[in-house]
Amino acid sequence: MLKYDETNWRYKEGLQTHSYQVTFDKINSQSTIEEQKKRAERLSLVMLFDSNESNYFFEIASSFQKNDDHFYFDKNKKFHTTMLGFPVIDSAYYESVRQKIKEFSEGIEARINVKFELARLGTMYENANTLKPVYGVSNGTIIAVGAMEHNIDFVTCGNKLASLLVKNENLGIALGKKFRRRFPTVWCTLGYYTNDFKIGSDLEMIFDKCRVLDPSFFHIPCYEIELGTSHYKDLRDWKRIEVFSLQTN
Repeated sequence: MLKYDETNWRYKEGLQTHSYQVTFDKINSQSTIEEQKKRAERLSLVMLFDSNESNYFFEIASSFQKNDDHFYFDKNKKFHTTMLGFPVIDSAYYESVRQKIKEFSEGIEARINVKFELARLGTMYENANTLKPVYGVSNGTIIAVGAMEHNIDFVTCGNKLASLLVKNENLGIALGKKFRRRFPTVWCTLGYYTNDFKIGSDLEMIFDKCRVLDPSFFHIPCYEIELGTSHYKDLRDWKRIEVFSLQTN
């Protein structure tokens, strides 16, 4: 059985966090398979990793694929971490979102980094409610994760930007007053299993080797963030709207 510490929001709204342990002894990937199929276009504000940085994530994903050919990631996948994901909104709001992000990014003065600490299975949630993990069951994704305390600047930027957006009357209606980052951590989805199975000791050993990621590779400076749209969670059909450079002191 695989065990991980997880940090999530405590309530349906607000920024108080809650830490707890999740355990996995089986994988149920069907909901993830459906989620990965083409969906309605969504805006995302992301940090895209360059080819050199992506290679580190690619190596981990490839090792799982070599172990089990039911592990999948699209060849056009863009390895990234999300600063702020958006619900489905009318494209008429895109320009207002872009303008607000531009204003916000120009005021960022601190140097921002992201740090990933381990690769692990993703959690399954009851009725897609991220406050209600399903005990013992993974959704079949493999993710690289970084704790909030090691990514406080990146996480705080996302939260501050969400608050700024909902203060705008029109955007507040479109996004919803409870709009915030999905999780109070950073993550990069590496791929997902396309079958259901019980986790065996061989897979447990592979994950044990991924409990500590080399900080010389997975501590990455964030010099820019990119706004764009995609129909897929892995951004394989990514359409860039604008790149925002982040000022550093």
